[in-house]
Amino acid sequence: MTIEQTLVAIAAPLLAGGLHPNLAPQNGARPYGVYTLIVSPAHNTLSDGQTIQQEIFQVDVWADTYQGALAAGNAFSDALHAAFDAGTIAGVQRSRRGRYDAETGLHGFLYEFSFWHH
Repeated sequence: MTIEQTLVAIAAPLLAGGLHPNLAPQNGARPYGVYTLIVSPAHNTLSDGQTIQQEIFQVDVWADTYQGALAAGNAFSDALHAAFDAGTIAGVQRSRRGRYDAETGLHGFLYEFSFWHH
C-alpha cells in the first residue's frame, strides 16, 4: 500500500468528506482533508548502505468551526500515530498549525508528516 493509500484509508472513518490529493471537491461534506506531497529527498543509511526515501506530506483538515477542525485533525493525527506505533507505516509528525480561510469561512489545521520507506 502506498503512503497516499494509507493516509486515505486512515482518514476514511474520521473525515466525513474524505481525504483528497491537492484539492477537495466543492460543497463536499465536512470535515474533510487535503494532502500534498511537499518534498521527497533521498537519504542514505549507515547500517545497510541502501538509500531510504523520505517523503514529507502536508495534510490540511478543514471544518466549519475551530473546535470541529481541531477534533477531526487530532483524531486523524492520533490514528496515524497508532499506525506508526504498530509499524504499519514509518514516520513522525513534524508540525501542526491552525488556520482560517476568510474566503470560505472554514477553520483548519495543517499537519506535516515525514514518512520513510525503501
